[in-house]
Amino acid sequence: MQLKMYSATSVGKVRKINQDSHAFDALLGFGVVADGIGGNPGGEIASQLVVNTIRESIRTTSTIAYSQTTDFMLHQVNRSHQAILNYGKKKPKYQGMGTTMDFLFFVGETVNIAHVGDSRTYVFYRNHLFQLTIDHNIETFAERGILNARSRTVQKSGSRLTKGIGILNHPDPDFYQKRLYLHEIYVTASDGLFDMVEDGKIKEIIAQNQDNLPALPQILVKQADKNGGRDNTTVLVCAVVKD
Repeated sequence: MQLKMYSATSVGKVRKINQDSHAFDALLGFGVVADGIGGNPGGEIASQLVVNTIRESIRTTSTIAYSQTTDFMLHQVNRSHQAILNYGKKKPKYQGMGTTMDFLFFVGETVNIAHVGDSRTYVFYRNHLFQLTIDHNIETFAERGILNARSRTVQKSGSRLTKGIGILNHPDPDFYQKRLYLHEIYVTASDGLFDMVEDGKIKEIIAQNQDNLPALPQILVKQADKNGGRDNTTVLVCAVVKD
């Protein structure tokens, strides 16, 4: 099995600045999508700091033991968080900026995901679409009846998020690990996609373009823009294909 990765991004039809950032490298087996939090200045800076921190660390780390994968990823999340805080200390007008993050790291026959915020990762397999990550936002927590003091603090600050990189004291990521199967298609996206395109339509588009993977991210992004494009949209596709 080998990985193929493709991406697309759009500012949308309403926003003036694209606050999403992303990076990937199929040979190194990683992908990152980060969506800067609106409402405060510097969301695009925060998301780019996350992407740059993770990309440079993976490119400059010679060996990562399989058993240390989660620790390595957690370290990158914490480093990204600190990079945003440090930037805010140097430039006070950017204090309080933050971002979501989905960080995928493919090791051997597994995918490892570090997730903070309300970007999402899906997997499409045998004509079924599964949402792998759980959104860290007020709506999800309210539905589950698990709003706590920490969540309410973020809500009062004007953000729908209950977790984020650069906000609160700790990013506290969720970690997921899953075995890879041939022909799986992983779709990681900022909320500009699924806020505009229902999961059923996302599934339909993936199913219709399984043999056109390089174009799939752009097709999904264009659908989000066609449906209103109220936010920036970034899509990263990671496909497990034959060698």
